[in-house]
Amino acid sequence: MQLAAIYLFAPFVGFLALGVPIAFSLGAACVIFIAFSGMPVPFSVMASEIAAALDSYALLALPTFVMTGELLNRAGLTDRLVRLAMNLVGWMRGGLAHVTTVTGMLLGCISGSALADAATIGPLMIPAMIRENYPRTFAAAISAAAATIGAILPPSVPLIIIGSQLGISIGGLFLAGVIPGILTGLALMFVSWLVARRGEYGIVQPFPGIRQTARATGSAMPILIIPAIILGGILSGIFTPTEAGAVAVLYSIIVGGLYYRTLTLDSLAGAFRETSRVTASALIVVALSLVFGRLLTYLQVPQELTAMMLGVTENRILLFLIVTAFLLVMGTFMDAVANMIILGPLLMPLALQGLGMEPIQYGMFLMYALLLGVLTPPLGLVLFIVAPIARVNLESLSYAVLPYILAMLVVLTLIAFVPAVTLLLPGIAGYI
Repeated sequence: MQLAAIYLFAPFVGFLALGVPIAFSLGAACVIFIAFSGMPVPFSVMASEIAAALDSYALLALPTFVMTGELLNRAGLTDRLVRLAMNLVGWMRGGLAHVTTVTGMLLGCISGSALADAATIGPLMIPAMIRENYPRTFAAAISAAAATIGAILPPSVPLIIIGSQLGISIGGLFLAGVIPGILTGLALMFVSWLVARRGEYGIVQPFPGIRQTARATGSAMPILIIPAIILGGILSGIFTPTEAGAVAVLYSIIVGGLYYRTLTLDSLAGAFRETSRVTASALIVVALSLVFGRLLTYLQVPQELTAMMLGVTENRILLFLIVTAFLLVMGTFMDAVANMIILGPLLMPLALQGLGMEPIQYGMFLMYALLLGVLTPPLGLVLFIVAPIARVNLESLSYAVLPYILAMLVVLTLIAFVPAVTLLLPGIAGYI
């Protein structure tokens, strides 16, 4: 623990404080440890571990799901999802806030990325809410919170990373995210309803009728089939999650280019470029985070941390509060992908022994807790995306998003203490 603190954590935090990008901060900390710690670790370990980190069949699913979301966005098909959500929930008090949440859930079943969903939902919904006299901070806060559902519902890019690095079934993790994703959407809608009712926000619209709702559903049905293809193919054993992503990309090209005829060659090329950029930026963090994590494992930090925490208390509630607080603090200033890879193996023994979690349950708990970090400053990346759209400052937005963070903390508690929330569907499908 002492060697890790001096030669790994201290340089890493120092480089972050100087504004060095997180991937290079991780790499520099590893170099300092190998050079100066006195441990018999050759520099060739970095090269071999980086190669091993990226030589993963499961990680091939990452660019395919990113590409699927990019294709649908550039083909302009997300508007059809918004119209469907408007027909389903737009007539309630706080209707546009509920539309934002449901749109986030629908997009979450396609893109699998909180940041991508924030960039899609924000420009669509925030101006619409402002036109109906919703406060700017409220519009930005619900847009940010709704975007996080994209990382919970399958297919989820963070769950792909967690599953590939911790050796947990990605198909099982996908199913484990269904109930928490639905609960999160309902919790956000309930908070929006309370806030809108108290402030009398928005214009109450009449219910558009079953016929118009059915028409909107039919218009969006080719898009809604994508999650069914992904999950259905994985659960039936027809293809793996990686192959499911490739099928989703091909289907999106066919739907956007041939059925709706809105996907052009230029937009297809743009989707390839953006997918390459997002994938490369994520994988460099994955590779160097894995080296950092391997050094922690070499120093037996996970075992020492588990023994230390269990020495303090064996009470499940206290351990849950300690671990949750730790993950929330780490999520406020460090990239979620790096956190998943470094802290995932670090806390796994404690979660399995001290909290009595199953591996799939732990994977969802880890992802969900770190996901809250994208909503909290100073590294609340989703807040940085929606704040300029709504033209609000980060301080007021951070205050407005607090009720949604509290609602998500309730769902996180259910994930930790009610195993059926995450394990029911994977158990039925035979993953447990």
